[in-house]
Amino acid sequence: MDERLMRELAWQITGIRRPSQCSDEVFATTLERVAVFAAAEGRMPEHDATGALEARLGRWLEAQRADARRGTLCESRRQMILNGVCQAGSGAARPRWS
Repeated sequence: MDERLMRELAWQITGIRRPSQCSDEVFATTLERVAVFAAAEGRMPEHDATGALEARLGRWLEAQRADARRGTLCESRRQMILNGVCQAGSGAARPRWS
């Protein structure tokens, strides 16, 4: 069972949402993978991509955007995403945050 399904089932059963934020180490590692992808491809990963890696990274970015909209993404992580992706080079577009 993947993490997303587990969170959804837990919410349906208890009515309490589990935080979607991961550990600092996992966050930093995933952010680095997004930056590498953006540098190599010249664009952000898409959540509905056919490639497994791109889709996983795109879903992660979508989850970060959702957390930002809900106000549950701390400002330091938001800045890390914006700075990390913009530092990736190759003209990759900044993530949307609204």
